[in-house]
Amino acid sequence: MQAVSTNSPLIKRSRQEAVFLSASMIERCMVAAGGYLQEAERKTKSIATRFELSDASMALNKHRAAIRTGYAAKLDDAIGTALHNARTAESDTDAARADRIARVFGDESSFSLLEDAEVARFVEASRLQQTAMPIVDQVLARLDSLMSSAMGLPVVRADLNPLRPDILCGALIDLLESFNETAQVRGHWLRALARPFAEEMRRLYESIVSLLEAQGVEEARYRLKLTEVLIAPPKAADGGGGGNGTGGGPGGAGGQGPTDDSMPDDADLVRERRGLFPSMSDLAQAKPMVPQGLIRDFLYRAQWIAENDEPLPPAYYEEATAQLAVAIRASTQAPVFDSGELARRRLRDQALAVVDRPARAVDVSTPLQPQQWGEAATAEARTRTLMELKAQATKISQALGLDAVRTLVSQVAGDERVMAPVREAFVAMEPALLRLAMKDPRFFGDDHHPARRLMEGVAQRSFKYNDEYADEFEQFMAPVREAVRELNDQEDAEPAAFAQRLQQLEARWQEEDQGEKEGKDAGLRSMHFAEERQALADKIAWDFSLRSDLDRVPAVVSDFLFKDWSLVIAHAQLTDKRGQLDPGGYLAVVTDLLWSVKRNAVLKEPRRLFEVIPGVLQTLRRGLAMLGKEPQETEAFFAALMRYHDPVLRLRRMRSAQDAEATGLARLETDSFMLPLEADSEQAPLERPTPRAADQPWLGRHELVAAGFEDEADAAHRTAPAPLTPAEGFGMTTIMALDGVDPGATLMPGMNDSEATAAGVPSLDEALRALKGGHAPAAHYDEEAELAHQRSMLERLRTGDWVDLRVRDQWRRAQLVWSSENGSLFMFVSRGGRPHSMTRRTCEKLIRARHLRPVDAAAVVDKALRNLSDAKPSQQDEPLTTD
Repeated sequence: MQAVSTNSPLIKRSRQEAVFLSASMIERCMVAAGGYLQEAERKTKSIATRFELSDASMALNKHRAAIRTGYAAKLDDAIGTALHNARTAESDTDAARADRIARVFGDESSFSLLEDAEVARFVEASRLQQTAMPIVDQVLARLDSLMSSAMGLPVVRADLNPLRPDILCGALIDLLESFNETAQVRGHWLRALARPFAEEMRRLYESIVSLLEAQGVEEARYRLKLTEVLIAPPKAADGGGGGNGTGGGPGGAGGQGPTDDSMPDDADLVRERRGLFPSMSDLAQAKPMVPQGLIRDFLYRAQWIAENDEPLPPAYYEEATAQLAVAIRASTQAPVFDSGELARRRLRDQALAVVDRPARAVDVSTPLQPQQWGEAATAEARTRTLMELKAQATKISQALGLDAVRTLVSQVAGDERVMAPVREAFVAMEPALLRLAMKDPRFFGDDHHPARRLMEGVAQRSFKYNDEYADEFEQFMAPVREAVRELNDQEDAEPAAFAQRLQQLEARWQEEDQGEKEGKDAGLRSMHFAEERQALADKIAWDFSLRSDLDRVPAVVSDFLFKDWSLVIAHAQLTDKRGQLDPGGYLAVVTDLLWSVKRNAVLKEPRRLFEVIPGVLQTLRRGLAMLGKEPQETEAFFAALMRYHDPVLRLRRMRSAQDAEATGLARLETDSFMLPLEADSEQAPLERPTPRAADQPWLGRHELVAAGFEDEADAAHRTAPAPLTPAEGFGMTTIMALDGVDPGATLMPGMNDSEATAAGVPSLDEALRALKGGHAPAAHYDEEAELAHQRSMLERLRTGDWVDLRVRDQWRRAQLVWSSENGSLFMFVSRGGRPHSMTRRTCEKLIRARHLRPVDAAAVVDKALRNLSDAKPSQQDEPLTTD
């Protein structure tokens, strides 16, 4: 049996999607479980149960953050283990599978030997799955089918689905057991989590199903367990073996095999498979005449050759020889390549933006440039090679393998996601692939085969570029063309030759990437450091909120501590190389700062203020400068601080005007109690302030530049916000200037309510009110749907994905290399290692203006294989004959 394909890009993408969604999934589950526990505690009449539920609720809140982050890691490990186990599971015999299950679970008597904890865990897992199954059953059946297809299985194997319910449930139980809580507490957790976990599992399955279907994955088929039978053609009227001549089919020479009378009850399934076979004359054609469903069956059913392969009959060679003669004549009369049309097309394309250029059609009949591809440039020469090899074939599998190559090359050549020159390279590679198919007819079914990896590697690398006329793209294509020509020149195609060319290309690509690494790494270091600093600052801010001297501190000061000064302390601690407890003294100064803004305390000790305030101000300004805060960013804080210090400062000014005698000073200190506070000074808050975690990391000016925010920062100074129509959109020069506008709060992009009123356009609120009244404009309804679609596009972006990004009126192909955990910041890198970082709001605006366009870079060869249809022409319904 063929090994399961667990390393395909689709499987990896599904795994990433599941792990990404699991954090928010478990978070919603805990919110629901917390409410369930509180409600159950309120309703129960048992004091003991009430205490248990209270303990469970408090423990759940205590471990909430750890559960949220831990479940994603546990699930990732569980999926990885499931994929590892699935790699060889397809080759298990029934006896081996039964033996493996017996070793894991043992017989019935062995349950008596299990520890009580193991029994409890088994019961908990069973209950959790029993709750989930009725809720997820319908979508799970589709997921099992799609996942089996994505794993290269011709039929559904639900037991190999790495996202099956027992995997998700097991990961949850493993995580909960890792906490040092009692069995009673975990039991309450699971009962509270069961229903919401099942609902969230259904939502996760629906997301994975949508992802797979969007990538063109077709559902695998369910099959009955049948006994192995020989497949024979239908019984002929004269009682013969079916077909005219010897070697009429896989039933054996002369049509030996079971007759209709001996066929099993599922004879219709046998006849359906038999109907996929073409006639021998169809196998001898240059244009593939066999059903594509047969090609897919041939590539993916490991037993196909054992069941169906046999020598080709004389009738096949007669037809192949005739078709070869036609191909030879055509190759001698091939038309001259039209270089003038090529020049005209280039002029037309270069007059358009790269994202607006129409995709050029390419297929196996497309003429290529002779100076680039040599003999393989003409379609007639490639067809001649095909027919020469078909004339040399000795078995059905070889002829079918040649048809598989031509069919799949045509499929890949028609994939318009890939630029035309790259697809032309695949067409030019056809002769080398055809020679390879003579030795290994089913190589396209092996996703690890060097030839397939070479094609996929070139295709994936080509997504780095978006302009086929750019110099850097030509630098990419030149070695690709050289590799294709070298492969075509070899008479005996070997997998090692393809592997060698791929290795050479990858070495070249790695060298190019190394040259871009410095700019990319500098940006990533800035973003990673900013994220780490912000996380530490949020923790420091929380510690500030617990200080006893924070009571009745003005809000402007507590906000400064929570937002700015916590960043200063975090930065100092992360950059300190000497292991100091309080580098820079930035933590110690907080005590004096808080005391200095409490009027009653200061007026009791004015001397102390005179002593500490210069040092406090100096330390504050030094810390903010070290952090990279611009002076204007904190000007308002220092102005407010001055107002709180003003009563004692006035006291000092009065003192300097008086005689410095001790009696005078004493009188002033006594009078200072009567000095009124400035009228505009705010009163201290009655409630203790609490910090809020930052939505996104703070970055200084130099970090903004290193991370690629410089375009947006410059735009904020150059461009004033202006209403835009949907056709005008948003350029990179207006991003930051408009970044204060909520993209979902208006009907027109970038237009607030007052601007909408001035322009005579209904605002979002007006349109929603009209919608409730039954007379909402259709345009606004479409706008809301479009906004939802655009945001979903952003939600789908994952690290490694490509986008087309408009930067300063130029379209750049950029790759997403980093995004913050909460999805508030994104960093892309374009050609030359140039970073482009932006907020979520900016990304949404760019998507809305179509200045950021996600690129579908899913596996090219996989898509070609998935596109093989089951449909077969009616004229091919007859069984395989020898003609």
